[in-house]
Amino acid sequence: MSKFPEMHSLINQGIKSFLISGGLLNDGKIPLRYFQDNLYTLKKTYDLKYNFHTGYIDYEDISYLKKIADVVSYDLIGDKETMINVYGHDFFDRSWDTFFKLLEKGLIVKPHIIIGLNMGQISHEYKVIERLSILNIKNSNTNKVNELIFLVFIPTKGTKFCNEQPPSVEEVKSFLAYVKNKLPNNKLTLGCMHPGGNYRVNLQENLLEIVDKIVQPVNNVVKIAKDMDFNIEYSYECCAF
Repeated sequence: MSKFPEMHSLINQGIKSFLISGGLLNDGKIPLRYFQDNLYTLKKTYDLKYNFHTGYIDYEDISYLKKIADVVSYDLIGDKETMINVYGHDFFDRSWDTFFKLLEKGLIVKPHIIIGLNMGQISHEYKVIERLSILNIKNSNTNKVNELIFLVFIPTKGTKFCNEQPPSVEEVKSFLAYVKNKLPNNKLTLGCMHPGGNYRVNLQENLLEIVDKIVQPVNNVVKIAKDMDFNIEYSYECCAF
């Protein structure tokens, strides 16, 4: 991750697309408005693409995103208990309201769902999928979510969950198999955030026939995919693109 003042240097190196993320404020928002004018100028000057990974945002900021965002990556949490336990605040209803507003305004939204977010346990995940299933039924032709990006909890030093363990590979596989069955028209992506080492290798191998995209695949998984005659395409941008 680079800081905003470094964008000019990255553009000069030929970078044409950026993930804009945070830093959250205490109220759970990313402070987009502090940078919005400069981001807009850079986009128009250098023909850049932006993926905004937002927390929930003020409704007035949605019109700004409509102008500048190519994609919005948006974290979805399935219940209040998980949100309060993880973030220490209850902005559950506002978060989902913002998500629906983004879709209503015609933005391309790629939901991010963290598996094991609440202390490494499966808690809110199935509830997110139930909500998305209802949304897609209601909006069968327009404003539909077409890709879901899944992340897996990583115990992080210095946080209150640092001593917890990620969900088992079998739990993750079972959940994503359920998603594939429940939302068959959605592209499923295993995003960049999932534990390393043997866990990463085992997880990716187990998901090869379930997900459509794997970010940062390990060499052995690429070899297995080739041996199975998968149609492999590579990209060097953020997975939301």
